[in-house]
Amino acid sequence: MINISLIGTGRLSFNLMNEILDNKSLSLNQIYGRSKFRPKNISDQIEYIKEIKNLKKSDFYFIAVSDIEIETISNKINSYDGIVIHLSGSTNINVLSIHKNHGVFYPLQTFSYDSNLSFKQIPILIEANSKINLSKIKKLADIFSKKVYKMNSSKRLVCHISATIANNFSNHMIVSAEKILEENKINKSIIKPLIFETFNKLNKMSAKDAQTGPALRNDYITIEKHLKQLVKSDFLDLYKEVTKNIKSNEL
Repeated sequence: MINISLIGTGRLSFNLMNEILDNKSLSLNQIYGRSKFRPKNISDQIEYIKEIKNLKKSDFYFIAVSDIEIETISNKINSYDGIVIHLSGSTNINVLSIHKNHGVFYPLQTFSYDSNLSFKQIPILIEANSKINLSKIKKLADIFSKKVYKMNSSKRLVCHISATIANNFSNHMIVSAEKILEENKINKSIIKPLIFETFNKLNKMSAKDAQTGPALRNDYITIEKHLKQLVKSDFLDLYKEVTKNIKSNEL
């Protein structure tokens, strides 16, 4: 059985905790968090510690904290020759170099406290400071997912940029669309069926093939109507820039 200690109590840690608890091949030793009291999302089955010096010996130490805190947390860990791993897409593996054994285990997915995600379908990008550690991390990742990729820090950063655009940027576009409706006293739920179908189409075709709209069609009359409607809106420049980008990418 593989022993894991989780460092952090956010959404990613919460999802990992549930996945580990559901897997008979894995054992969750402890969860470390800064809060003096056990966070409500942390299972009572697991020992919760608020002093990082109290970490027990584990095969793996998962650092699931914000990117800016990874190196600081890493430097406080006594790893007992276990493998210290961070779970960041944009952070170089070298921030863990203080440890003899270290690596990366990056699940390319967005996490929440409400979604019941299957890790089996989540791409996991792995890296390590040695072939032996890479083999151990690969073995661990294969328990979690069917989609495991060996990838260095540079290429993993590219994946993280792509994920940010596909997830965070697209969600921001929906937020903007909802605000436009609300500003005009229209119920924002009216576009939900369109949003669902937009993403559902990606199961059948590429995003490029799924692209529609006035920018793709070079429908200048409709575009001008939109610009006129948005002339006093905070979204005018956003509309112009995205329209320009769609046109240039479709040439």
